[in-house]
Amino acid sequence: MKLTPVIAALRARCPVFENRVAGAAQFKDLPEVGKMKLPAAYVVPGDDSPGEQKSQTDYWQTLTEGFSVIVFVSNGRDERGQFASYDVVHDVRQMLFKALLGWNPEERGNPITYSGGSLLDVNRHELSYQFDFVVENELGEDDTRQQGELNDLDDFKTLSIDVDFINPGNGPDDVIEHHTEITLPD
Repeated sequence: MKLTPVIAALRARCPVFENRVAGAAQFKDLPEVGKMKLPAAYVVPGDDSPGEQKSQTDYWQTLTEGFSVIVFVSNGRDERGQFASYDVVHDVRQMLFKALLGWNPEERGNPITYSGGSLLDVNRHELSYQFDFVVENELGEDDTRQQGELNDLDDFKTLSIDVDFINPGNGPDDVIEHHTEITLPD
């Protein structure tokens, strides 16, 4: 799944980030100098979970693709001296839901669904929270190598038939008694 459309959707529909939404191939490798001003969000790829191959004659398999939005918010005290960061996380979650849930970012995919969230880290400066999302897609014969190889074959033009009559009690005798060819019209 391409994550660039997800980043663009969050930039357009989550004004709290003020365009501070980026992609990161792997969150744990994100250095301190690479972090943006708060609040900010990072979209990272998640796990792919394939289902069973469902067809015996062609290719049909469900693929569940995941991605996460990791949000950083300030964990400073508010005017009353209380930490209000989790309330901000709740508000951000609602914005993420409105930006992503039910949206189908890919032509053949299904809509994005929410699969959970978890607190990653909290300290006196910031709180980081991970929101996980998934999209179910169907892999078909057009996604496989086999379909490309079939498309590369020449057109079927001639059918050749060899007939080996059965010798009763002994089976075929490996002598072709009849041969015919049928040429198909273009």
